[in-house]
Amino acid sequence: MYSLSATLVGHSSDVRCCCMTATGLIVTGSRDNTARVWEQNPNCDNTTPAANRWKVMCQLTGHTGFVNAVASLKVTEEFPMGLIVTGGQDKVINVYCTGVSEPIKQLTGHTEGVTCLSTGWNGTVLSGSADCTVRVWEDLELREVLKGHSAPVWDVAIYPGVGTYLSASGDKSIRLWREGKQDTVYTGHLDAVRKLAVLPDSTFMSCSNDGTVRHWNVAGPCLNVVQLSSNFLYSLCLLPDGQAVSGEGGNLYVLKDGTLQQGIQIPAVSVWCCEPLPDSDVLVGGSDGVARIFSPHPDRAAPIQDIEQMREQLAAQKHSKQTVGDLELSKLKGPEALNERGTEGQTLMINRSGTVEVYQYSGGDWQNLGVVQDAYDKDKHELDGQKYDFVINVDVQEGAPPLKLGCNKTDDPWHVAQNFINKHSLPQAYLEQIANYIRQNTGIDNKVMNYDPNFCDPFTGSGRYVPSSDSGPVSGPTLGATRHFPATRVLTENIPDASKLIKKITEHNASVNENTRLSEGELAHFEKIANKTSEGQKLDTGDMELVAKLLSWDKTLLFPCIDLARSINKTSPEFFQLPDKFNLVRTNYQAKPVPCVRVSLRFLVDITCQHTEHCVQNFVDQIAPAMDCLNTTDKKFVCTSLYKIMFNVTCVESDQMTSRYILDSITKLLEYIQRELTEKDKIEPMQFNLLVAIGNILTRHPQLKQFLKTSLIDVFSASNFSHKIRITAKEILAISS
Repeated sequence: MYSLSATLVGHSSDVRCCCMTATGLIVTGSRDNTARVWEQNPNCDNTTPAANRWKVMCQLTGHTGFVNAVASLKVTEEFPMGLIVTGGQDKVINVYCTGVSEPIKQLTGHTEGVTCLSTGWNGTVLSGSADCTVRVWEDLELREVLKGHSAPVWDVAIYPGVGTYLSASGDKSIRLWREGKQDTVYTGHLDAVRKLAVLPDSTFMSCSNDGTVRHWNVAGPCLNVVQLSSNFLYSLCLLPDGQAVSGEGGNLYVLKDGTLQQGIQIPAVSVWCCEPLPDSDVLVGGSDGVARIFSPHPDRAAPIQDIEQMREQLAAQKHSKQTVGDLELSKLKGPEALNERGTEGQTLMINRSGTVEVYQYSGGDWQNLGVVQDAYDKDKHELDGQKYDFVINVDVQEGAPPLKLGCNKTDDPWHVAQNFINKHSLPQAYLEQIANYIRQNTGIDNKVMNYDPNFCDPFTGSGRYVPSSDSGPVSGPTLGATRHFPATRVLTENIPDASKLIKKITEHNASVNENTRLSEGELAHFEKIANKTSEGQKLDTGDMELVAKLLSWDKTLLFPCIDLARSINKTSPEFFQLPDKFNLVRTNYQAKPVPCVRVSLRFLVDITCQHTEHCVQNFVDQIAPAMDCLNTTDKKFVCTSLYKIMFNVTCVESDQMTSRYILDSITKLLEYIQRELTEKDKIEPMQFNLLVAIGNILTRHPQLKQFLKTSLIDVFSASNFSHKIRITAKEILAISS
């Protein structure tokens, strides 16, 4: 059984990657922007403290962002200690002479962060990136670029055979490349594929965010699937007699023949990497900034005080309520259950005088993982079957209902924010904003990472990778850090429940003239129409006359009738002919009563969602006149609808001339908002989505950049605007330069 052997302490942030060189040195890369080279203390014995068994030989500098990957090249006459290669968030691959802190060469070409590296016996270097490409380097010069993945490449491996490589990606696929061309695509994983390992028999293995380990035959079929965890799996390495797998939740797993042999709990939220060492030892790197070595050899085990210290660190990690769900203390076993033998990896909850403790069976003994906090606290808030200290609403799109986010007092806001992004397929660019929102609304501030707002970290869920999504977030424009444009998801307006309009229409009915007033029987019939609409039932032709009668009311009383028409249009879109919809909208958004203007513009938003291509083709005649509504008194509301209308018509292709008209209208609206409205929190969604709309147009018609008012876009790149507005404006300026 594996036990702790050594700890490598020195990094100030997550250890994201690790490897061993041909000369027996260990290299670790970190989110502290450095890599470190470690050498073994030659004078240690089994009494030497775990932290003193390895020491830093040198610190590798030169990266301006996180170090995501490390690898080593073989010893040569020119480089008798070999070379070390590192890949970073800064898009650069640095090459170092072993023992020298500064790089001797930089390999450039990737357009996004370097996420993974692999090296071969002949000096080949493979690199994968968030730019979705694999680059092949020979003699430290670029040989070829392999393109085919549609999401960041998370791992690369050299496969037996000249010019044969494997790559794994956030697009859930693995690809085999031969002589510069894609040969085979392997599918089956349900989420991003994180790590690859080629076996001696030329089969290979993979692990994924879907919690599985798969064994593949290169000819195509998957040989075996092991559902190892419900958490993300990040790394996989080969041992002489099995495999080691690491992942989220602080877990290291040891497998043999597809069966779990041992589960090791590490005092870190994430175990990012695992690498084999000589004689079956395993090196792992964690989110706590520590690298650890585990060994199956008793004579290499750390002193008992170090092992006890790690157990205490595990116990100090308080397990919040969502880890175990609702507990009834009377149904839990007492401490006597710890005298019973368990199975490897089994967890057990114990009621010790009203305190619930969590244990895991590992290495022949029950290890205390911590205390379940408030396991029977009735003040907890429930979400998706779990209880949390806080459940807050997060608005991710204007006009869409908020999403619920649950978190506990002991949680790291950044970790919660990343999981929320992964769960809802949101853009990685939202990370900073969501994390700060959690901190502001809960008071939780357990850990504040050194965060670069321009960075999109593929290892935490995206590097333009959006899990389980091919075209961006579930609603609203795509905001990934790699490309914001073109966005294709339209913005919507809330549509009221038809049954709730009955009271208002009944009130107005008393004020209309006798020719259009509804009789008692017609009001009763109208209630049936409203109920059918609320229940999503289709309306029949017998309902048409009554609806038409309602829509002939005086404009001062008409607004609830238009809202009814919107509700009917949602459930029975064929009820109104498209020309009738436009006629109703245009007749009433030009009316004096402000409520009538409001609901008419909302209806126009609905139309641009349902008939986007028609609205684009007829933009000048049918959509552009809506800009005249800016002359009404309700400026803020008019702008709220107009920005959605303008955004929606940029979500599909249009000819160059029409796009020019749309660009002019958007520019006019942006200038108006900037000049006339003052509430920053209210106008920011308008400004942001209009900037994305401009990006949509320029992406499809770059020749229109000559008509762009760059001075206006420059305004939004200033520091007084939010991060997402600044980066969107800067990207517009970049594609228009």
